[in-house]
Amino acid sequence: MQRYAITFEIKPGSEAAVRELLSSYEPPEWVTADGTRLLSTSIFMKGTTVVRVMEIDGSLPGVMAHLARQPSIQKLERELDAHLAVPRDMSSPEGARAFFLSAMMDHVTTRVAGHAEAAR
Repeated sequence: MQRYAITFEIKPGSEAAVRELLSSYEPPEWVTADGTRLLSTSIFMKGTTVVRVMEIDGSLPGVMAHLARQPSIQKLERELDAHLAVPRDMSSPEGARAFFLSAMMDHVTTRVAGHAEAAR
């Protein structure tokens, strides 16, 4: 299992609308064409900063392309566009990939209960 996090900024005053959009969208299909499994997603907000965490089992490029093709995600991203502080193009797998790469947070460490060493 791998964890990835992306971050993006929203316009001040749009927090309530973004919170509603991110808490009510229909989830994507959990398995991609290449067999990668999207295990979980979590979304956090603090002020105008949004962090989305994904846990996957498989290929990150496969998940990025998969999510870009999911109708529920396409709809969500279109609705989010009006609230973003920095515009992005999520209309294609290439645009989604560029956004993910620019918004990806560096993984520093993961600690799991019962394990003596931190997993990376």
